[in-house]
Amino acid sequence: MLAGKQKKKSDEFDALIVGIIATFAFYGLIWLVFFIFLKNPYHRFFILLGGKWPEGIIQLSTYFCFFWAINMLSSKERKLNWETKAFELQLLPEQEHKILLPDEINNLRLKLFDITNWDESLVVKTLKMASTKFRANKSVPETLDVVKMQSDINLNNLDTSYSIIKYLAWSIPSIGFIGTVIGISGALGQIDKAAAGDMSAVTVILGTAFDTTLVALLVSIFLMYKIHKTQQSEELFILSVQEYILENFINRIYVPKNER
Repeated sequence: MLAGKQKKKSDEFDALIVGIIATFAFYGLIWLVFFIFLKNPYHRFFILLGGKWPEGIIQLSTYFCFFWAINMLSSKERKLNWETKAFELQLLPEQEHKILLPDEINNLRLKLFDITNWDESLVVKTLKMASTKFRANKSVPETLDVVKMQSDINLNNLDTSYSIIKYLAWSIPSIGFIGTVIGISGALGQIDKAAAGDMSAVTVILGTAFDTTLVALLVSIFLMYKIHKTQQSEELFILSVQEYILENFINRIYVPKNER
């Protein structure tokens, strides 16, 4: 469990570093397009995307949160792709009418402990617990309870693993609103010029203020969709693991009368 927590923190830190790099790479691309190719650093979209400094610091913060969250989601997707390959190990019989005897289950248990490169797989971990429980008392109902309990634990752990990602998704529109509040405050500071007939300073500041919210909301919409799809895929996988074990392990167990 401790090793799993350390790995999780390591993955989050790696995603943080990649998020920082991706943020500055994105800004480099913006400046390259508008300074080199379009040769128009005052283009409306350049200002909207936060290319103008120091006003663009809000968009920078928004992009950083976005890329950090996206990288953590990408890490989850890669792990899920790896997890699904556990089904290809063919650990359980899938042929119709095939049964599992106690000795075969014990052999399966020993085999599971031998494939150390799959220790972190949910399929392997759940099967280990189920086969160990069955070996202890040869009770099919109690083995079934272990599988169900482990699936519930996996679902709870999954929900917890999204805490930082969901916090970042929540913080993005909040950062955008902060930019708007700062902009409105700055516009109020130019109220004397507006009263004198010079509206340019106020309109520029207000335009930049609302740009931050617009960018934040657009980015947040995409991120929330990505979170929903990734979490749904992981939840379906956990349920598929439970279904796979129920169908090909629990339902196939046969205990001879002399061993009951």
